[in-house]
Amino acid sequence: MDNATSSASDSATRYIRLNLEIVLEVTDADALRAAALDSVKADEELSPGDRADATAAIESDLAESVSYLIDPFSLVEDIAGTELSEAGWQSEGAEYLPEDDDEDEAGTGAGSGV
Repeated sequence: MDNATSSASDSATRYIRLNLEIVLEVTDADALRAAALDSVKADEELSPGDRADATAAIESDLAESVSYLIDPFSLVEDIAGTELSEAGWQSEGAEYLPEDDDEDEAGTGAGSGV
């Protein structure tokens, strides 16, 4: 690829949307909740009302526990030449039926960096 082609391609793709789907298996619900509660207690930016809301959500829903422990910024902070423009995430309980055991073990798939 020559420089003219590379420059045209680079300027056309200024923003990249990254979609991920991750399925976690909860092997210790108490440990998960405790870690999420510790995270909320340590967050000095939360108001007392927000802290109470977060605590109630964590205690009632394991998926909320995961939400309070996920940091999407840490996934991309070390990627050279990029700056995070926007991030949003949610977690919810889900049924899980592995699509293909071979694919899971090999870490293959479109765009896989594994």
